[in-house]
Amino acid sequence: MDPRMGAFDAVMFGVEDDPVLRSFITVLIETDSPPDPERLRYRVERLTRLVPKMRQHVVGNPFSLVPPRWETERDFSLDYHFRVLALPDGTLDDLLGQLSNWAAQDFDRARPLWEMIYFTGLRGDRGAVAVKIHHAITDGVGGMHLAAALLDLAPDVADPEDMPEPPTPSFAGWRDRLEQGSAFEASSLLQSAVGATKLAFGAGRAAATDPGGSLLATQEFVSSASRILAPAPVPLSPLMTGRSLAEWFAALTFDLADLKAAGKAVGGTLNDAFMASVVGGLIQYHQIHGEVPDELRVNMPVNMRTAADADEAGGNKWAPVRIPLPLNEPDPVKRIRQLHPILAQARNEPALSVSDPVYKVLMTLPRPLTTRIAGGLMKGTDFAATNVPGPPFPVYIAGSRVTRLVSFAPKAGAALNIGLLSYNGRAEIGINIDAEAVPEPPELVRCFRESFEEVIATAGD
Repeated sequence: MDPRMGAFDAVMFGVEDDPVLRSFITVLIETDSPPDPERLRYRVERLTRLVPKMRQHVVGNPFSLVPPRWETERDFSLDYHFRVLALPDGTLDDLLGQLSNWAAQDFDRARPLWEMIYFTGLRGDRGAVAVKIHHAITDGVGGMHLAAALLDLAPDVADPEDMPEPPTPSFAGWRDRLEQGSAFEASSLLQSAVGATKLAFGAGRAAATDPGGSLLATQEFVSSASRILAPAPVPLSPLMTGRSLAEWFAALTFDLADLKAAGKAVGGTLNDAFMASVVGGLIQYHQIHGEVPDELRVNMPVNMRTAADADEAGGNKWAPVRIPLPLNEPDPVKRIRQLHPILAQARNEPALSVSDPVYKVLMTLPRPLTTRIAGGLMKGTDFAATNVPGPPFPVYIAGSRVTRLVSFAPKAGAALNIGLLSYNGRAEIGINIDAEAVPEPPELVRCFRESFEEVIATAGD
């Protein structure tokens, strides 16, 4: 296994020299009863042995031209990463408040980049477990594969007895790192050269067989690249302009079938209905404050997984797409129709194919320069939005039934991130708001709730 980070992970990790660009994913698992803590610890221990990065920390040099490397811990301590916390009040607001404060705290970079909290004292004799994990370890889809090692299909499933041996601790001296770095650079340059040759050969062959079509394709590619790669350091919203480390969590739940039906009723998709609900909430929120911009810039992840990656636990296989979305349509039905072609184009941007080479170039720059360039791409984002499919059936954790599964995705330079995680027939909406960037976060959440309800009602109409 290559100990070096991939290009995209290295850039996302490096830009955190600016703390506002941190990328931590927080997942909340609510249960109908408190899970068995010893069974849960056993399953988490097993997971750390199955997935090497769960026992590895990152070693790198801000001015190195090669990406950071993963090194396996010599004295990994599960007690540090797995903690128990009693809720003072035991309400959902209390739980979300504890989560948001915890999510805003940085990791100890000398340790593996994840933590878990087992909450006690939740009212109604319910249970809650939360995981905070760095985006360099996994994205949302990969995280669902990681979760499979903790989740069961029935409450009485016996825990696996095949506890793997812990990974062997690794340490590289300066000579080893020099050799690894040289080998990585040679391999990376070779891959880039081969990729460039293929692109050039393909373009040349296309130009020879279809000159007109090749010209149009080139123009489309340039246009695509300008949409998703052009620097945009200033937000489009006149309200949500500040950026800070403050995080404020909220969660909403809707019937997944109703949201799907709303999209399908006008020839759209679940994602179209989701995004129409999000945009509707932002329109309403800006109307309340008297300033509705023509557009807001969104950052959306596009899943780049192939069939070969389908069962891979963890890892990142996505590319960011930043596009402006119009805020000029108050009618929810017309808004779904308006957004459908825009979102379809975003998922198929021709320039997505060059994302990896672009990040390889950024990766080879000194980290302060990478942070400055990437920050110019990220800080002008008004909001981020993500849609991740979860289990379509009920699952259990350490003997307790999971009643709610909510993901709070990183803001990463935006004023907020709103994500949909589908679970057991419901659309669980996790909202991560920069409390300094968004005046009155509860007001924005109310606008989102009303907008989702309005969009869902269109299916009945």
